[in-house]
Amino acid sequence: MTDPYVRPAHAGDGPALGAAHARAWHDAYTGVLPSAALAAATPEALAAEWEDAAISPPSARHHLLVACAGPTVAGFAALVPGSDEDLDPAEAGELAILVIDPPRQREGHASRLLTAVVADAVTDGVGTLVTWVLESDKPLYDFLTGTGWAPDGAARELWVDEPGGAVIRQIRLHTAVRAES
Repeated sequence: MTDPYVRPAHAGDGPALGAAHARAWHDAYTGVLPSAALAAATPEALAAEWEDAAISPPSARHHLLVACAGPTVAGFAALVPGSDEDLDPAEAGELAILVIDPPRQREGHASRLLTAVVADAVTDGVGTLVTWVLESDKPLYDFLTGTGWAPDGAARELWVDEPGGAVIRQIRLHTAVRAES
């Protein structure tokens, strides 16, 4: 087994991130998300988005981290400033996405990514992290609550505009990343 590690994303990571993202979403959300949403999650479309995020983050508080096993991309996570209206953007950060490529799951990459996200959040002066989880995504929910995250009472419903339409319910989880002074 090659040594696993986490590093910041860099130019050229887009294709590997897009492929991992597409595989993970299709694996986890087929039958959960509307088919149009999954059809749009192509490796090529996602690669362009992640390549742009890797080379042109909107601010110094936007972090795209990549978990690797040797030279192979195993997953990634994005930390962004908290943007929900009820959050103080100077104090809150958001785990915008946490993706592990299905063949690389259960190898510790999610834990390493989460540790790196927390370290970056602390460096940025963040005291609280939040993330939105599909209500039906029990594996992600269980992973995060098992590491100390908890529901904070916020929920939202997203309308997916496709033939027949669909409503996706999400719940927000939170965790403190530094002790209160």
